[in-house]
Amino acid sequence: MAFGFYWLGFSVFFLPIVDTLGISRAAASLPFTIRGIIGIVEAPLVGDLVDRLGPAKILIVCALLGGLGYVLLSFVNSYLMFMIVFLMVISIGMMPFDFPTTAAVGRWFNRKRGQAMSLAFMGFPFGGMVLIPLMALAVDHFGWRVTAIIAGIIIWAVGVPLATRIYNSPESRGLQADGDIVPKELPLEDTSTIQTQGQIELTSKQAMLTPVFWVLTLSCGLRATVFLGLGIHLVGIMAWKGLDETTSGLLIGAYAFMWMSSTFVMGWAGERWPKATVAGIPGFLGSLAMVLILLTSSVEPWQMALLLMLWATNEGSWALNFTLLADIFGSKHFGANRGAMIGVMNSMAAGAPLYSGWVYDTTGSYAGVIIPAAALLGVAGAMNYSVPWFARWLPNSSIRQVV
Repeated sequence: MAFGFYWLGFSVFFLPIVDTLGISRAAASLPFTIRGIIGIVEAPLVGDLVDRLGPAKILIVCALLGGLGYVLLSFVNSYLMFMIVFLMVISIGMMPFDFPTTAAVGRWFNRKRGQAMSLAFMGFPFGGMVLIPLMALAVDHFGWRVTAIIAGIIIWAVGVPLATRIYNSPESRGLQADGDIVPKELPLEDTSTIQTQGQIELTSKQAMLTPVFWVLTLSCGLRATVFLGLGIHLVGIMAWKGLDETTSGLLIGAYAFMWMSSTFVMGWAGERWPKATVAGIPGFLGSLAMVLILLTSSVEPWQMALLLMLWATNEGSWALNFTLLADIFGSKHFGANRGAMIGVMNSMAAGAPLYSGWVYDTTGSYAGVIIPAAALLGVAGAMNYSVPWFARWLPNSSIRQVV
């Protein structure tokens, strides 16, 4: 739901809202830039709350706010009202939607954490594969306002019940990570101290003092800058290349399927080869996709599908990068550590949507967006490769093995 309705799915609403409110693409992109600025503060706060209160409570609040936001969106008639609803309701609810689930997976698994995280992150592209094409068709047949109401109802009906089935940690259920049984000689109330042999647990403040945290975070931040800069404009970019809006929406669904497939492959590969190396390769493939998009004057749907397939491999590496965060710094403070990481990423990517809209408004082309995107993805891939080297500076030898 986070991906299908919000992160990439909102691109289905983008052009209809531009036309309805009579605003420029830069103006329509401004809320997405402000969203990133809000995320700089929200991400560390929510990550810490997940550690303190547990994932279920946070996810219920997110689902209630997110659903309400889309219902209110359907009544928007002015640019100011659009800004208020998107920033103060939709984004506050939907932006941290994956924080609770990611933290739970990080705590429940040790031995095959990369594969488990990848399976969980397949929910992102699966939502896009199913929901975005349906939303594109719904907008075409019923209008964007009715589609927004439907989205809000689905978030309420699905998100809230599922949130109640997400448990804080294996220890809260009388288990250890990976479903292992708690040893009889260890009292249940003491199980929170169980750790994998050799694993260190660093708080977000401690993690942020290490070079490897910043290398991993900056690599993800560059990927996020490209994703946020292109994601909300993806329908517009395909229209720039000669495709109609409905076909573009369907292609985004195909892109999500490719993302889902690559996420599964990345998880499988990350359990067999060094995770940092596996996560680095898609950065170069995404860079190649940007170059090929730039070189084509107009594209057929099948050609755009191939280009999106290359880019999708880059997005499939998110789960492995977050797995690296848990492997390196431990799972006890994973929510806060990931919140700190996302906060930095938001600060890097905040201006990307506005920049993309400004480039198109002033030049009538997205070339000025695609060129830096190619460079940033290449650098992100290279930084992934350097993670094991920086991890050697950590005091725990088992960390280097995991990385």
